[in-house]
Amino acid sequence: PRCSSIQCLVLTSSMSAAAPQPEPPTKDESHWSDDTAQLSRGNFYGCLKTRQEKLCQQWSEQSVQEGKLALNFRYCAICPTMIVGPPLLAADDDDDSYTPSGTMGSLYRVIKPTDVPSLIGQTIKETKRKALNDSMSYIDVQDCAAQHVAAMENTNASGRYFSLVESWHWNDILSTLKELYPEISLDENYKYEGDDIIRPTQFNLDRMNSLGVKVKSIKEIFAECISFFQSKGVL
Repeated sequence: PRCSSIQCLVLTSSMSAAAPQPEPPTKDESHWSDDTAQLSRGNFYGCLKTRQEKLCQQWSEQSVQEGKLALNFRYCAICPTMIVGPPLLAADDDDDSYTPSGTMGSLYRVIKPTDVPSLIGQTIKETKRKALNDSMSYIDVQDCAAQHVAAMENTNASGRYFSLVESWHWNDILSTLKELYPEISLDENYKYEGDDIIRPTQFNLDRMNSLGVKVKSIKEIFAECISFFQSKGVL
């Protein structure tokens, strides 16, 4: 059936779909993950996100060619990294029974290690944090949402767009969290000081910036998350 009234599809993909190995010096939207390799490593989430995005792209191109979609149909894919920020419903809810979960739960457990269930049903006490010799990138949930809206409303937008601020080494992540929340549970010598310290992943953000969304800094994101946790009484 024809779907000529549909003008644009904006897909929420993932940076997991743009994670080639070995990692290029600078990553951009032309880079794709190897979904077969992801599956062989047991990275089912990454494999699913890669295949999902490829499927949607192929469907849109084929549907336009077959006349099922209008010639001016636009397909966009937003590829976010770790999305964090106060959940909308929880932020507006006066109930103090909030339990951090999802990506906010992951960030919370970095700040305040807790008893967490293991896969075998036992409870494991997490220890004080030490920095991994790795990097992580973040995007604020509201900024990510705004990028989706911008991709839909900008008639010149099409194709893939990254969604992130920048990538930081875990030394910098933990140092900034400690600055914002001095009570954070860190090992006394938490910084990684090996000679093989890695360089954080580098990204070309020209396409993302073309959407015109000004994103919050990582420090601003962390500060808002900590303030939210405190307002809910979990910090």
